[in-house]
Amino acid sequence: MIGWRTIYAAIFVATASLGSLCFYILQPPEVGRFSETSQVIRSETGQIMNLRLTSKGFWRERVILSELDPDLIRTLIAYEDQRYWKHHGVDPLALGRAVFDYLKSGKISSGASTLTMQTVRLMDPYLARRTFTAKLRQMLAAIRLDAHWSKEAILEAYFTLAPYGGNIEGVSAASEAWFQKPPKDLRLNEIALLVALPQSPERRRPDRYPDNAYAAKIGVLNKIQGRLNIDDDAFNEALVEQLPARLIKPASYAPHLADRLTGFILQGNNTTIDEEWQKQVQNILETKIQEFPAPIQAAALIVERRTGNVKAYVGSSEYRSEERKGANNFLTAVRSPGSTLKPLIYGKALQRNLIEFNEVFNDANFYRGGYNPTNFDNTYSGKVTLKEALLRSLNIPALITLEKLNPRIFESEIKNLINAPVTSDREAGLSLAVGGFYLNAEQLASLYLIAIDPGTSRHISFSPNQSQKISDQDAKFLNIRAAKQIMHLLIQNLPNGERVAFKTGTSFARHDAWSIQIFKSHVVISWFGTPDNQPTEILTGRDAAFPLSNEIGLALGLKSPEVPKLQISNGASLPEAGIVCTTLIDYPENGAWIKSDNAIIRVIGSQTADWYLNAEKFDASQKQVQVLEPGIQRLTAKSSECSQTNEFFVEFQKEEN
Repeated sequence: MIGWRTIYAAIFVATASLGSLCFYILQPPEVGRFSETSQVIRSETGQIMNLRLTSKGFWRERVILSELDPDLIRTLIAYEDQRYWKHHGVDPLALGRAVFDYLKSGKISSGASTLTMQTVRLMDPYLARRTFTAKLRQMLAAIRLDAHWSKEAILEAYFTLAPYGGNIEGVSAASEAWFQKPPKDLRLNEIALLVALPQSPERRRPDRYPDNAYAAKIGVLNKIQGRLNIDDDAFNEALVEQLPARLIKPASYAPHLADRLTGFILQGNNTTIDEEWQKQVQNILETKIQEFPAPIQAAALIVERRTGNVKAYVGSSEYRSEERKGANNFLTAVRSPGSTLKPLIYGKALQRNLIEFNEVFNDANFYRGGYNPTNFDNTYSGKVTLKEALLRSLNIPALITLEKLNPRIFESEIKNLINAPVTSDREAGLSLAVGGFYLNAEQLASLYLIAIDPGTSRHISFSPNQSQKISDQDAKFLNIRAAKQIMHLLIQNLPNGERVAFKTGTSFARHDAWSIQIFKSHVVISWFGTPDNQPTEILTGRDAAFPLSNEIGLALGLKSPEVPKLQISNGASLPEAGIVCTTLIDYPENGAWIKSDNAIIRVIGSQTADWYLNAEKFDASQKQVQVLEPGIQRLTAKSSECSQTNEFFVEFQKEEN
């Protein structure tokens, strides 16, 4: 007779076991191998440009169900797990049938493994062992996975981890390796092979065991024909179609791009890069660098105007060169830009009416508080026009103009545009005009995009169809009139008649040489320099960097820039009284976004006007005003019958240590 204690003990054990089971199922599933995939960089057309295997050496790409051929999904379920959408990880009918067959025959004659069970095996190889304990744990893990994940998510995990021969895992890699195409539009013959391979990926490889692969394909087709109502013509066509004779893995030719995009989320791994342009620019750099002794390096970047899409990205001429330190990405290296910011200085001064389009400068000795710069050739040219000063990249006219702008304010605007943090570093001051404000090639590209196409271009983008809202400070840095004037000034004709627009820059000691060349629809940035800022005697923007950017443009067939039509007159408006109102507020400009490490904002404008900040009058003779709180500010200047109001946004930033 069974005693009450025995009954209580049995109830306790059953309850504890059930509680433990429930607790286990309620815990989030362990994803195991699903947590790591290969880094795959694709071009704008989906071509693989760079592939980096997982830490264990597998080519494994994350799969999104919507990117698969629907017939592939239907075929897999019809062949492997017809009740997939109905069961909860373990199919009791299949399990019961398998147990009955085993008891009847004494051997395993039918399987009970569901797709969910196969998925947890792929996540955790321990569960694939052929032991009763491993099988029981596999079923429990499948029930838990089904309780937490949708059926679609489980299929995505299966299609990501399933083996397809060699180091190929996942149907995206398999389709690319065996058929050289994405798994979006597969033929029935191809689908049958991809369904059959994971069951025995090495013994069914079509490149090594074609007979086994063909037999496995036939087995899939025979099993699914009736289940999916495949017509005889499609079935017979799939029977006779050839299987691939070899496995092809893609070449990698964009290592710096892969470095740059590590951790970057791309939709479908696609980028904005044109694969042919990428290859051509890489080849041009590899050839061009042979003209320069080590350790000199080169880099190039092509960006599409009005979208900011990066079309080619080569961070050095030789990635594996130790002598030239080619593994460094010189497009993200912070360097001296030389004179490349001069067009932005002149453009801002033109917008604020501090200089005129036909301005004449006195290029002569310049001395300010111990700072006594000269031109690049240590000479002075006397009276020069703005266009001559810009094309010859004279230093003194740019310094005079920057002084009128106020170098601290201009530097603050540049930092806002490139999202540079507020730091305690020493400000560049007037040296900003001659290379004293350090930045990288990507930031320089963004500045030119914003400046030459106001309100349309934005910061550079690697992801296609990425929505980028154009902020007020982007649109207001230069107005259209000033942008057109700068483009007009930059355009010149080479001796061969070619129309070009470019600005070069050479840093102190010639360790950096730059060219920013503007084409009709693109901007090309080229750079030469030494990896560790070693001085040279041969690098200049004009003789090294510009020939490279121009050669890239010619090789890719980039069109020359259009000459903009100018409206030189400022077009001052006449109020009702017939009095001409001049500009009262030069800074902050309407729509500006100011990042500040304190509450003090500089103001520039009329000294005779009455000034108000948010309707509170203040003394503008101090050339600054205190902002009480961040957000939108309303600045007003009134003089006799004229009045001007500018709205701007102030963001407080903590100063970095």
